[in-house]
Amino acid sequence: MATIRRKHREPVRPLQRDPGPWSRLVIDWLATLAVIMVFGLVMLFSASYTTGYLRMGDSFHYIKQQALCMMIGLGCMFVMSYMDHRFLRKMAVPGYFIVLVMLAVTLTMAPLNGCRRWIRFGGFTLQSSEVAKFEMILLCSSLAAKAPQIEKYDPTRRVHVTPHTWFYVRVWKQLILPVLPLLPVIVLLALEPHMSGIVLTVAVVGTILLLSGSGGILTWVGAGAAGLMLETLLSHVDSIPYLQDRLDGWTQDLSKMTDQTVQSLYAIGSGGLTGLGLGNSVEKQLWLPESTNDFIFSVVCEELGFVGAVLIIVLFVLFIVQGLLIAYRAENLYCTMVGIGIMAQIAWQVFCNIAVVTNTLPNTGISLPFFSSGGTSLILLLAEMGVMVNIGRNGERAAQQREAMRAQHEAAKAEREADRASRTIDLDAARRAREV
Repeated sequence: MATIRRKHREPVRPLQRDPGPWSRLVIDWLATLAVIMVFGLVMLFSASYTTGYLRMGDSFHYIKQQALCMMIGLGCMFVMSYMDHRFLRKMAVPGYFIVLVMLAVTLTMAPLNGCRRWIRFGGFTLQSSEVAKFEMILLCSSLAAKAPQIEKYDPTRRVHVTPHTWFYVRVWKQLILPVLPLLPVIVLLALEPHMSGIVLTVAVVGTILLLSGSGGILTWVGAGAAGLMLETLLSHVDSIPYLQDRLDGWTQDLSKMTDQTVQSLYAIGSGGLTGLGLGNSVEKQLWLPESTNDFIFSVVCEELGFVGAVLIIVLFVLFIVQGLLIAYRAENLYCTMVGIGIMAQIAWQVFCNIAVVTNTLPNTGISLPFFSSGGTSLILLLAEMGVMVNIGRNGERAAQQREAMRAQHEAAKAEREADRASRTIDLDAARRAREV
């Protein structure tokens, strides 16, 4: 009786000794990240030294915390840049249950401003929703990449897909299964409550499925339907008072706007084209709430003006485009999805933050990546940047291996053609030789 031998799998180690060569794209992406981080530190110090002195008695309070968290984050980024993506994929399911426990523990903590969003231990705080976003990127990408792919109709191979198979793959495997783990996370975040965390997590997961092609046209139809239903959903939040207050303040009438939005627009308007100059903001003198966090972009507009605001937006757009290029050049589909998810998280946070401070969206309390103060967010963002570096280096290694294999095939083909040519008899030459 014949036996089937299973292919021996190499053991997956947490760290790689050499993820791969450095590509020019990854180096340029890291250079853009460095510029954004330095820019963010400068603007945070400018926005926070008054608040730090008046509230903490130390003008350097916020910048010292941010610099410390940045150093820790850079260490995490270095470690994660050598973390094998296969190990991350293997740990996605255990990590998911750890995140659920963290979110449940968060609900037992003492509320702050009516919300329970932080785990406090030994003088430190951890925002569990930030960990949940990263975990959902890993788990959703793993489940979606594992799903089978529908083969296109090929007349030469006579490949046909039955409606049952199409529905099973497109709807169940590529859409429902990757989204199912999101539901408990949404419920736990709603109990905190943390609506901005829900919006970001759902947007990131949706972007992964959209840009990776999971679900095909159904995903795009679902995204369009969700956009059309957004207004209806917002009109049914009367049961959540603070959400209704923020929606009521989302108006063009200055007399009905929330104080944060009014002061933010004052800051943006007073900045003009070139701004009042670095450090010269008036609104940060305790007029603008959360000037070191959610509304730091308003301080940027006031001090650096329209020119500075556009410069920051251009830097983020360049950074996101470079990151997406790294993702699409990744070694496999899983790495591509993870890269898309990480870049989507930054893109959505930047968009929502700028939209909130300009009154384009209701106040949702979303920070500006690498600018706003917040230790958990910064450390996790930099850890995700390390994952992007690993994806980029592994993708470059795989690309070089494919190029080397292609060159070998071409060389072997050329050798076979040369050998065939040497064995072929030239009839004209043979006749001339015979006549001589």
